[in-house]
Amino acid sequence: MHFVRLLNLFLFATCCVLLSACGRPPSGPYANWLYNDESVLSVAQEGPFTILNIEHRPRGWGSFSGTGSRFDRILYQAKIVVKEARATEAWKDAGQPAIFADVYSDSDSDSRLNLVYERNGKALVKRIDEGKDGWSNPVFGESIGPGLRYFSNLNGRTQGFLVRAFPVDVKVLPLGPQDPAIWQLAGIAPDWKAFAYTDDLEAPAVFSVVQADARIGEPIPIPATHVQARTWFNAQFKWQKNTAGRWDIVRLSTMPAPVKTIDALEELFLNADVGYRNCFANSSACRIGWRREAVKDPDAYYCECYHPFVFKALQPTQAFGANVREMWYSRAGGRSAYDLVLDAPPEKVRNELRKRLDERHLDYLGPGPISDESIEAFLNEDRSRNDWIYAVSGKPESIQFVTPTVAVRVEAYEHGTLLQTIARYPAKQ
Repeated sequence: MHFVRLLNLFLFATCCVLLSACGRPPSGPYANWLYNDESVLSVAQEGPFTILNIEHRPRGWGSFSGTGSRFDRILYQAKIVVKEARATEAWKDAGQPAIFADVYSDSDSDSRLNLVYERNGKALVKRIDEGKDGWSNPVFGESIGPGLRYFSNLNGRTQGFLVRAFPVDVKVLPLGPQDPAIWQLAGIAPDWKAFAYTDDLEAPAVFSVVQADARIGEPIPIPATHVQARTWFNAQFKWQKNTAGRWDIVRLSTMPAPVKTIDALEELFLNADVGYRNCFANSSACRIGWRREAVKDPDAYYCECYHPFVFKALQPTQAFGANVREMWYSRAGGRSAYDLVLDAPPEKVRNELRKRLDERHLDYLGPGPISDESIEAFLNEDRSRNDWIYAVSGKPESIQFVTPTVAVRVEAYEHGTLLQTIARYPAKQ
């Protein structure tokens, strides 16, 4: 009897070991496409494709539980076409059933992003070229048009890539301007040979055209707006080739005409809405007669404006009673704007600036240190929603003016004056 009990215990232990090693056989309507210890949590149908969300929970020693994992499996006509994907997403506006799949890769150099679709009665799993930086965003791109997805990358050697269907076409985007940062996709030339980038998709202040061969165009400032960048771009710009055969953007004839001003250059620092509207009326309107300088040492232009685009006038030019040495286009309060380097002392520039504001009967704060509270009251804005308010009040030793559309700083710079745009913003309606 004792021997029989020992034998039964041995047989029971052997069965447990075998069950643990072999796992639990699959069951249910999808058992034919499952492996041991797998179970289906949910099922989705996308045209001829079936997406199984699967949990794999191996049987532990002497237990029916263990550490589990979840993944997706894609079936096509009763066959497995993607065995394991970290995640999947149906491409709803592709024109035919298609699924993006984050597929486990055998090599670090292989793309993880795949597109699954049907062609000529067969399932295709196309590996997408992600460019030098790979695909780091866990989201399966952003739909920016029918059959067009944008996979952004704002911190690498490219600006991400585009995927278009059908037929499937992939385009790795060239890098945009870095300082100031103008690198968010706003528009695409008809043949994908050029791209328009902006500084902010929700509140754009500038556009720049970058050719497919990575040639970066001049910044094209626009009036500050809270209109979404791609909406604004499509409503105001059109693509047109220049005399060199390269794509450029030009304003549509339906845009508002320029406003006549006494001095277009000074207007940028008095009423920025009008000043930048006139600049924008022609992409070079604020730079007619100016030459772009090659900046060999960007750090030499440190002015809390990072690395500016530097322009010099071909003919003597004045603003606010002083000769203009240089005009910069640089970052301002998280956005970008023009600055002037003048040959007069700050006190003279300050007096001339105040004189222009008084002559125009424009409301303003300054000169002198300005508090956050006074700016909030003047602009009827909550500083918690506007980081640039801190930029305006963050340097009390400089001379500052705040108008309904622009905040400027007047300070000594290289035996002259730097007239710097601290921030610009849409006028309150």
